[in-house]
Amino acid sequence: MKSIKKKAVIIVFLFLVSIFGYSQIQSASQISVTIYQNAIIKENNSEYEIKLKFTNPSLLILPAGESKFFVYYDDEMVGKGNLESFTLYPISSTHVEGSFTTDNNSDESKSVKISGVIKYNLLTTTIEIPFDYYPTKEQTRKFIQ
Repeated sequence: MKSIKKKAVIIVFLFLVSIFGYSQIQSASQISVTIYQNAIIKENNSEYEIKLKFTNPSLLILPAGESKFFVYYDDEMVGKGNLESFTLYPISSTHVEGSFTTDNNSDESKSVKISGVIKYNLLTTTIEIPFDYYPTKEQTRKFIQ
């Protein structure tokens, strides 16, 4: 009888851990990103510094290696860059710096999109979370100046 209770406790425990793990991975896939600062580094070849804010709604600590991102104007890729390595702590925001280059002259009438995939390393697995960020018109004006 004791062996059946032990097995039942183990099965319930594994079931609860699985549900918790699944819910946290789903929460991690809801990470949000916003631009909080950008600046031109070199005007002659349009090199930009960009600072993004990632918000982690999960209870997981998510270490990310160097990540690539792409900048689009009206659905046309005009630049690509890298974000430095960072760690997202549970239920918090992290500011990440990156830079990108473009040789495209922009105008204010175009829509801007920043897109990328962040790879987070968790114990024995890697989670790839894509992100897309669409700045407001005011942020777009600041972004392309």
